[in-house]
Amino acid sequence: MLFNLFEMKTLRFLLLIFLFPLASQACDICGCANSGSYFGLMPQSNKSVVGIRYNYLNFTTHPTSQVLRTEEKFNVTELYARFFPIKRVQVMAFLPYRMDQQVTTSGTKKQNGLGDMTILANYNILNTLMDTESSSKFSHTLLVGGGIKLPTGRFKYDENDVLQVANANFQPGTGSTDFILNAFYTVNLDQWGLGVNVSRKFNTTNSQEYKFGNQLFGTMDLYRSFKVGKVTLTPTVGLYAEQSGKGRKNDLILDETGGKQLNGTLGINLFSNRWMLGINGQKPISQRSNSGHVVAKERVLVQLGFLF
Repeated sequence: MLFNLFEMKTLRFLLLIFLFPLASQACDICGCANSGSYFGLMPQSNKSVVGIRYNYLNFTTHPTSQVLRTEEKFNVTELYARFFPIKRVQVMAFLPYRMDQQVTTSGTKKQNGLGDMTILANYNILNTLMDTESSSKFSHTLLVGGGIKLPTGRFKYDENDVLQVANANFQPGTGSTDFILNAFYTVNLDQWGLGVNVSRKFNTTNSQEYKFGNQLFGTMDLYRSFKVGKVTLTPTVGLYAEQSGKGRKNDLILDETGGKQLNGTLGINLFSNRWMLGINGQKPISQRSNSGHVVAKERVLVQLGFLF
């Protein structure tokens, strides 16, 4: 199929934005649940949705050491919603609850609590389904916008308390108000589709004079839809990349923070007229933490949504 000149320029521009950062990407020291930003395949862009998601992340620190080896597991349950207050404007909100666990050679520490809420607003710059009355096998959409992450989660710990996890990444929240820019692009041809998302997060300094490094996230998902009775089955395969700059404490750079990671993703989604169920798994392809001691493991995302 032939794209017109504008469509080709749009697609090339978004692909370049996504692919360029892969040469320099990650997460703060141990990755942590506050770092990731994976939306998964969002259902039927013309409908509002409310739902719940579960995200599991696992990291190992000093994996070869018999004394320092640490396993950190993050279980994040998240309420989310997407709605359209006015034509061409999409608003999304995410409210997580975290159940974290750190296992060391000396014992296990746990910490639960409300995480940081995120609110995003995007403007629908391009939507061939909305802009044309005639049906076509080809369609694409482009949403651009941003939002804010609010410090609704707890960030407070005592580095001298042996009963606590004295790790900034292990806290339910970051303690800071942060700002996000993002773009979503999808293109469909018959039953095939490609979704690309790029997000840039600008972090501020919290009340304990800690600042997480600014972060960059990108996803690319190729999918194919199959009609099975009244249900649409959509398998996906793609890439997820994340990058974080170095953090700061009392305005001093923390050399052991920051890094980069590139994951392969594989998922399956079920869509009906009113419901959607999605399962997505990630496996690291390449990674590098600036501490040199952190290894990210597989991730799992499960989401259930109600469409209206």
